Amino acid sequence: MKPEFVPWLWIIYVAYVLYKRYKENSYIEKSITLMAVISLIIVSGGFSLLIYYDISPEFQLILNILIIIVLFIMKTLFGV
Repeated sequence: MKPEFVPWLWIIYVAYVLYKRYKENSYIEKSITLMAVISLIIVSGGFSLLIYYDISPEFQLILNILIIIVLFIMKTLFGV
């Protein structure tokens, strides 16, 4: 799987979680929407940096670790 697909998988996951929350409560809290938007920006921006820019291996490692941390935190907060 190419790394370009990872942000799309995260977008699909976030859309699924937001839809599931909406079906349960008939509304979505603003804080959940804000967290979803922030996570999408961080994950998509991080992968764009990794793919389209020539950055050092040390910075790539730091960026990968930050992306993984954001994915785990958002998955924990979304609770799915």
